[in-house]
Amino acid sequence: MIIALSGTPGTGKTSTAELLNDCNIINMNRLIKEHKLYTGVDLKRDTLIADQKKVQKQINNEMRNINRGDSNNTTVIEGHLSHKLESINAVIVLRCHPPVLKKRLEKRGYSNTKIQENIDAEAIDIILSEAAQVCEQVYEINTTGNTVQQTQEQVKEIIKNIQENKQMPVKYFPGTINWIEEVNSSR
Repeated sequence: MIIALSGTPGTGKTSTAELLNDCNIINMNRLIKEHKLYTGVDLKRDTLIADQKKVQKQINNEMRNINRGDSNNTTVIEGHLSHKLESINAVIVLRCHPPVLKKRLEKRGYSNTKIQENIDAEAIDIILSEAAQVCEQVYEINTTGNTVQQTQEQVKEIIKNIQENKQMPVKYFPGTINWIEEVNSSR
């Protein structure tokens, strides 16, 4: 099973994925940088422009290697573009209250433009709506007041419920988190 762990930058994807010891983990951003899977650099947005076809091909190679050498059948692909990959069985979108997200991104040294772009994207559910267009199983977790361990436990709960074909708690259903009122107040 392949799970995309996605969300706006700063929501806790990488920190959470690092604690998921029961799963194979692929860090998509690291993969893009290490294998030069980008077409250029967007200087205005201070980001690499991922080549989605090359990324998909590399992910397919990684999955073949994982499937060859490991009996663990759950792989988590972590990254804010992971929900756009093919052959994803489910997407878990990490969410964060925009004012808290803003503080997290400021600590990372993001530019004001990049911070605003990301908190706007979070407020209007960009990643959640993109994920829902490409995958039937989409869930969301509010990481705002969570420790990394709490978020990791919630991710593990979702994965376990998927694996065991159990009813998912309503709190993880898409649309339960709504930051839309934050769009205007964040400006």
